[in-house]
Amino acid sequence: MIKDLKIVFYALMLTGMGVFVASCGNENPVNTGSNETLLYEESGLVDSVVVTGCYDYTRFRFLNDTFYFGAYSKLRVEFESLTSSDRARISFVSYNAAVTNQILYTKNNEEVNMQHSFELSAPVDTTWLELRLYLSPQVCGENEYRFIRARDLKIYGIK
Repeated sequence: MIKDLKIVFYALMLTGMGVFVASCGNENPVNTGSNETLLYEESGLVDSVVVTGCYDYTRFRFLNDTFYFGAYSKLRVEFESLTSSDRARISFVSYNAAVTNQILYTKNNEEVNMQHSFELSAPVDTTWLELRLYLSPQVCGENEYRFIRARDLKIYGIK
């Protein structure tokens, strides 16, 4: 009786391990059926601002390319940001031949500390894009250190 239970136990173990191993190892990514195309990616630190005094600071970070989004109806932008200041702002800005300094997305203060993901209508003209970081230390004192940073920027085109 015990010998029969051992055989059944080992048979079940081998079958379970076989199913587990067979389900692993598929190197093909899962296709979600999405019409998104990665158009721009900047991994790691995109830009940052550090203020050690009692003054406002704005950093204009133009992306390294001009873009034509004519083949896409929408864009999805993702990035992560963090600040140590109570008065900070992060904005995503567009420039083209007709409109300069068009703010497409902005978050203030405590909304800066998060993973950002937003969609917008794709501009039809050739466009320059900018990530704008603004820092205004609220408390001015000795050895004050405030920062804002943006990381892992991705821009997707959606058909």
